[in-house]
Amino acid sequence: MNVIMAGMDYTLASVDIREKFSFTKSTIQAIYNEVLKKDKIFGAVLISTCNRTELYLSCEDYLYINPFELLCGIVGYDYERYRKLHTLRTGEDVIIHLCKVACGVKSQIWGEDQILTQVKNAIETAREMNASDSTLEVMFRTAITAAKKVKSTLKLSSIEGSVVISALRIIRSRDAIKRALVIGNGEIGRLMSSTLINNGYDTTITLRQYRYGSNIVPLGVRTVDYSERYKELCHCDVVISATLSPHYTIKFDEVNKISRYPHLFIDLAVPRDIDPCIKSLNQVELYDVDSICVGEVNKNHTEQLARVDEIIQKYILDFYRWYEFKKRRFLA
Repeated sequence: MNVIMAGMDYTLASVDIREKFSFTKSTIQAIYNEVLKKDKIFGAVLISTCNRTELYLSCEDYLYINPFELLCGIVGYDYERYRKLHTLRTGEDVIIHLCKVACGVKSQIWGEDQILTQVKNAIETAREMNASDSTLEVMFRTAITAAKKVKSTLKLSSIEGSVVISALRIIRSRDAIKRALVIGNGEIGRLMSSTLINNGYDTTITLRQYRYGSNIVPLGVRTVDYSERYKELCHCDVVISATLSPHYTIKFDEVNKISRYPHLFIDLAVPRDIDPCIKSLNQVELYDVDSICVGEVNKNHTEQLARVDEIIQKYILDFYRWYEFKKRRFLA
């Protein structure tokens, strides 16, 4: 089977490296445009999340292609600097890996559900950008279906296993925290806000002024314009930032000007939202996605992983039957 993938994840690269490979939609379109100019490449799908960046290729001959080297070249990065920070998979290993990624058993938090949505979004984006081909379409559909079966059969994730609850656990361990500021009204920001409210914290969330009318704000959460976020810092005990911004939402120089600022900052974004220099301020703690999730996948999941392998094998065989049928029709 002529499919190949290469990528980096949290096991190979720290967040300061991974954030360099977290691409905007316009950059992804440019990547697809350049990839598909290459001879003998028929389709491509890029998964770009806070935990991983992976490029999947359908091609005529993968022996002389390294998708990660190709990716580095397109975005202008020195491949030699990152060559030891990625893995390369070919043939059957590709679909096995993709199925496990979609199931959440290769995530930083065991069994997390968000990755399934991210895998769906990756193939949908590739389709919209005319980048995928039939092999990748069926492969991703197979992985998504297998992941849904795994999640309906096994209880891989629990409320204790989400990044939001991991962040809440840190907040609850500090007795003095009463008021929270959440920056970002996306999925994670809203979930963080509602979780804080439900646990008794006075919570404010930032909104962009031009989006006020279209935002859904969790019940009980106060709002403040994003431009007023630094003023709001004076009145809160913890800041949690979870945006898709390519720039820092909280900068060291701005916080350093404030007479009173919170002593706990939690950054749930990749690329990072909060300037890492903030942790140099007096009595300030700063957590990012790596430090929040440390140790989550070091638990013993051997038995569940064996069940996952058993379930996904049926779907992998179905994919191979389809692939062999397609190949016979082509040769005929």
